[in-house]
Amino acid sequence: MEPAIWIQELTDARQEIEKCIGCGNCLLYCPVYAQERREDCVARGRNRLLRGSADNVPELLSRIRDAFDKCLVCGTCTTVCPQGVRNDKIITAAREELVRLNGLPTGKSLVFHHLLSSRKTMSAVLRAAGRLQWLLPQASGSPDRSVALPERVAGRAGAIRHIPLFLKGLGGGRTLPPLAGVFLSEMLPVINPPLRRVANRKLRVAYFSGCSTEFNLPNVGVSLVRLLNQMGVEVVFPREQGCCGLAVYLNGDVETARKLAAHNLQVLSATGADIVVTGCATCGSALKEGWQGLARDDMERAAFRSFAGRVKDVSELLVDLAEFKPLPYRSILPAGCRVTYHDPCHLARHQGVAEQPRAVLRHVFKDRFVEMDDNGCCGCGGSFNLTHYELSKSMAKNKMESIARTNADVVINTCPGCMIQLVDNMERNGLPQKVLHLVEVIEAE
Repeated sequence: MEPAIWIQELTDARQEIEKCIGCGNCLLYCPVYAQERREDCVARGRNRLLRGSADNVPELLSRIRDAFDKCLVCGTCTTVCPQGVRNDKIITAAREELVRLNGLPTGKSLVFHHLLSSRKTMSAVLRAAGRLQWLLPQASGSPDRSVALPERVAGRAGAIRHIPLFLKGLGGGRTLPPLAGVFLSEMLPVINPPLRRVANRKLRVAYFSGCSTEFNLPNVGVSLVRLLNQMGVEVVFPREQGCCGLAVYLNGDVETARKLAAHNLQVLSATGADIVVTGCATCGSALKEGWQGLARDDMERAAFRSFAGRVKDVSELLVDLAEFKPLPYRSILPAGCRVTYHDPCHLARHQGVAEQPRAVLRHVFKDRFVEMDDNGCCGCGGSFNLTHYELSKSMAKNKMESIARTNADVVINTCPGCMIQLVDNMERNGLPQKVLHLVEVIEAE
C-alpha cells in the first residue's frame, strides 16, 4: 500500500495538522471529550497521532477509526483554537481515507447512493414509509405542551412518535416528528410572488429547503416563503433540487457529495436568483463552504466560491431586508409567551451567524427573549446521533438543563436537525417547551 496517500492528496489537511501546537484548549470545550475523557477523541490527540504516523496513516486510521467517527464536526474546537486549526478538514480527510480503504457500511451506502442521490426515489420511499408510520405508537406520558399556538404551527409543534425497540438500529426508544402527509414540494409552487402591496422590492430569491424541511417539517418551508413574500421578495422554489450532500461529505463519501453539489449548483444557478436562502443551518454551511472543499480544480472551486457569496441564512436575509431601519417583524405567538434560542453549530460556528437571529428575537420579544446559559452543541451532529445515540443523549443533558432554567415556553431554532434532536431529548426529560423555527414565530408588520 502506498504510504500516506491521503496526506499527499489532501494537502490542506496536512497543513492544518502542522498548525496544532497541542495547547489543550480543545479539551476544555469539546462536547465528546467531556463525555469520553479519551485523548484520541479530541482534536489535539487525533492531530498528535496523525502527525507522528505520517508513513502509515492508513494502518493507523483503520486501527482507531472509532476516534474519527466520534466527532460531531461542530466546529467548537476551531472556535477556541488559538491557531484556528480547521479540525473539520482533518476529520473529513481521515474519513475519506477510511472510505477509500474499506468502503462505506452497507446502510450508509444504500442511503447515500440510492436515496440522497435521487430526490424522486427518496420521495417515493418516504411516502411509502409514511403510510405505515401509523403502526408506530404515539409517545406515551408526554408532558403537557399547553402553550396555545396559532393553528398554522400548532400541529407542527408537538406530534412525535416512539420508534419501537425492534428498530433499535435506528436508535431504539427515540422520538421523532412524523413524516409529513404532504411534502413541501407539493405545498409550494415554483414561483411564489411577493404580496402586491410590497411588490416593488424587485428581489428574487431561490429557496433551498433541505431534506428535513421537505419531508418532516414542511410548515417551516411554507412559513419561510410566506414571510419573505410579506417582505416583498419573490421566492423561486426549484423542484429539481436535492440533498445538499453535507452528511455524505462528512461521512467520507466525497464522490457522491461532489455529484450532489454539482447538481444543486446547476439547478440553483438556473433560477437567475439574486440570493439563495436557506432555513437549515447544515444546508447553509454546505452551500457556503462545504461545496468548495469538493472542488476538483481551481475553476470548479472558483464557481463554488462565487456561488457561496450569494447564499444567506434566512436570519441574515431578514436583517438585511430591514435596510438599517427598525426590524419590521412581530410575534404570532400568544401575548406574554417567553422564548429562548438554541445556536445550531453549523450556523453559529461554521457560518459565524449568531447575532442576526438574536437581533430579530430581541426586537420582537423584548424582555420575553431569555438567553440560555449553555450555547453549546445539542448533540445532534447529523448522523452522529444515529450511530452514537447514547453518547448523543448524554451530550444533550446539559442543554436540557439549560432550557429548563430559562422558564421559556418555546425554544426557537434555525436548524431542522437540531429541532428534531431537541424534541427527542425534551420528550425524554419531560420538558414542557415547544420547539419552533424562527420563521414560524414571526410575521412582517
